[in-house]
Amino acid sequence: YKSLSIMDAFRTKNEANGFTLAEVLITLGIIGVVAALTLPTLNAAVSKKVRAEQIRTVKYKFTKATDKMNSLGLIGPYESTAAFVAVLQQHLKIAKICTASNLRACWPYEKIILNDATELEISKVKTGRQLQMDTNENTDYSSPNVGIVTADGTPMILSYNKKCAALDPVKQYGWTTEDNKPVSNATAGCVAAIYDINGSKLPNKQNADVILFNANGIGNNCAVEIGGDCFTSLFSPQLLTYSECIAVGADFCPSWVDANPYAGVVQKCGGIANVPSAQDLEKIAEFIYSKKPGGGQIYDSQKATEIGFPSDFNFSVYITGGEYYTFHRDTAGHYGQATWPTIQGMCKN
Repeated sequence: YKSLSIMDAFRTKNEANGFTLAEVLITLGIIGVVAALTLPTLNAAVSKKVRAEQIRTVKYKFTKATDKMNSLGLIGPYESTAAFVAVLQQHLKIAKICTASNLRACWPYEKIILNDATELEISKVKTGRQLQMDTNENTDYSSPNVGIVTADGTPMILSYNKKCAALDPVKQYGWTTEDNKPVSNATAGCVAAIYDINGSKLPNKQNADVILFNANGIGNNCAVEIGGDCFTSLFSPQLLTYSECIAVGADFCPSWVDANPYAGVVQKCGGIANVPSAQDLEKIAEFIYSKKPGGGQIYDSQKATEIGFPSDFNFSVYITGGEYYTFHRDTAGHYGQATWPTIQGMCKN
């Protein structure tokens, strides 16, 4: 047999246990493919986690402040958002405060991209109306909004509910949680807000980096808009008794009527001031109805759908006390006196 030197033996063993260049390249290729498939998913998961924590942190810091305010009996009610913020800044570190006329100074860019891809100028988010907050017997977000920048650089626009009920300063309100971490509690419920979690960085978009906090949305929530006036969608009002009619402050409460829908409209709208006036509804009626060649009027379904009315809704006007109008379904498609159970109402925002 042929004897092997120590070097020959080592070389033979090393060659038997090693990898060829082709094998190395194939292995690296497989690793690259796996990385290409998994890294985007991992990065997305990490980004989602970071975003969730950013959102949670803002809500938590804000609620810690309102929780402290409540423990001191300072949660409200206040006459305006500005009055609320004046107290809030004693419990939340705020670097800057901006009035409704100068919100852009507290917001890092001019426009927000809404969910429907339209743009809204931040300067127009002046009251709770632009956060799509309702006005009723328990809520009133009509005072001018206030912009703030917190000490950690988070821009926020706040709208305070002037009808916010005072909470019990002794009670400990439970916290909602995410990943076993506290988020918010009822003490922050008097405020609707939006804030941005990444400053001036893109995409500046609703529900991406622009986050809602107790707000219903962003932008105009008008179901009907004519001549710059905004009205809600139609609804069937609750029929109120005579005593309930008096209690809600309606100005048309005949003592012989114990199922008053007009009072239900006043209640739903949060007061007479938010009920469309005769002139308001006359303007809507004039837009919706077209004159017939031989006289009279006909419901124009095309015009109706332009301002948010259903195409098959027959519009009519009912005068209560000679002052206010409400709506009802009228298959004849013309002005006429309503049968009260069929009356429809709407509010003016």
